[in-house]
Amino acid sequence: MELIKTILSWTHTISASLSLVFGIIVLLGVKGNIRHKKIGLWYFYAMLFNNITALFILNAFGKWFFPHYLAIACLIVIIPGIISIKLKHKYWHKVHIICMVLSFYLLIGGAINETFLHIPNLRPYLVNNDPVVGITYMFAQLFFNGVLSLEI
Repeated sequence: MELIKTILSWTHTISASLSLVFGIIVLLGVKGNIRHKKIGLWYFYAMLFNNITALFILNAFGKWFFPHYLAIACLIVIIPGIISIKLKHKYWHKVHIICMVLSFYLLIGGAINETFLHIPNLRPYLVNNDPVVGITYMFAQLFFNGVLSLEI
């Protein structure tokens, strides 16, 4: 059982890390070319692995907790984001951009949470519900609001 937990944890960590790298490349790169399409698909698959494995990781008390619902939300966002490309409906481009930027925002939010959770000097801020954590999330949200306003 411990081996399964280790494999699950490492798969989640690696896929989350790859999602971050692929997401940054796609976000900052030229849109619509072959490179964007290829790396964007890699981002989608890495996010799929990241969020599916997140659903199987339990907290210290052996049950689901808030990040599981964020993983479900992210799956709900990335799947229409990729399907919209294939269907090319009237608003496919806007749906794709909104879904992918929201998925990357959720990924960054998870990274912020994990940073505060796993770095010993930062953990007290999270545990004590310090405003520093909320301010960090606020800056991420402002950044992604700016990205969305530029992309749409």
